[in-house]
Amino acid sequence: MLQSVILRSAKKGLAAFALSTMVLAGFGNMAVAETYKMKIGFLTINDPIHAVAKRFAEEIGKRSDGRIEPEVYPAGQLGSAGRQIEGMQFGTQEVFVTPPNYLAGLNPGFQVLDAPGIFKSVEQAHAAVTTPNFQEIYLNLAKPAGVEVGNLWVYGPTAIASVKPIKNLNDLKGLKVRVLATKLEQELAAKLGMVGVSVDFTQALSAIQTGTVDAARTSMVVMGGMKFYDTTKHVFKDKTGMVFGVVTVSSAWLDKLPEDLRTIVMEAAQDIQDEATEIGIEYAKKADKEWAAAGVTIVELDPEAQQELFATVSPIGDKYLSENEKTEPVWQELQKALQQVSTN
Repeated sequence: MLQSVILRSAKKGLAAFALSTMVLAGFGNMAVAETYKMKIGFLTINDPIHAVAKRFAEEIGKRSDGRIEPEVYPAGQLGSAGRQIEGMQFGTQEVFVTPPNYLAGLNPGFQVLDAPGIFKSVEQAHAAVTTPNFQEIYLNLAKPAGVEVGNLWVYGPTAIASVKPIKNLNDLKGLKVRVLATKLEQELAAKLGMVGVSVDFTQALSAIQTGTVDAARTSMVVMGGMKFYDTTKHVFKDKTGMVFGVVTVSSAWLDKLPEDLRTIVMEAAQDIQDEATEIGIEYAKKADKEWAAAGVTIVELDPEAQQELFATVSPIGDKYLSENEKTEPVWQELQKALQQVSTN
């Protein structure tokens, strides 16, 4: 009798131990399931986009207490812009930090910020694009395509880096310049007497070195990160455009996160928005010194000539953006934002 009681107690003990082991194992599996990888990809290196990506990663790691593990992949390690955007839509890439014009294939409204001659300074541009009404429209443009835009900030003004000397506007005539494959940039090139050639930015330097183009138009900062100054010894600061940056997040990936982590991701992006523009300003100051130290001749227009240049190119935006039903609402909201900051 005593032996049978002991045997039954032993069996119950083993069953309880087995059950507790299974429960603990279950909790262990839950802990593993609550850790999420976040691949942050972008095309550039050693520039504001790279710096903002690292700041975003830092904030996410801290705010999530390690439940999200960010990994930063610069210089197109995750592929071309098109491939990374596809990865975002399929949920195989979690974050893409980029100039927003690369998202124009998802929604043409992203192009409105490429309109030339409308931003007079970095500070004015930042004030305009961070107005609540404009952000309400702009940050939601890619939602139907499965991409969430977390913030919008200023990377810096445009410049033309050339292998040929540029002393004034007349020297731009006949210059073959790398531009984006958009009507806005093609029209800008034509207005200034240049020949716009569409080349992917990752191939722009080699295109200059092989003579396919004479120059490239974008930020001195991003070109400096790829050491354009070793090849292009002449820079004309046209400042007719402003390069922007956005932190975008995959909707498919966000949907897999618990609600608190979804909030953390999007709030972290929004909270570093002002800091991101400040990063762009600091990089621009460093770029001027870096290019000058490399022996590059840098030319800027006097205020009166700059104003005339803006007057020449500013109608381009209205021409292409106000008559397109997909860009017109975004363009009109941007005009309101610019008017608002000019009267403040």
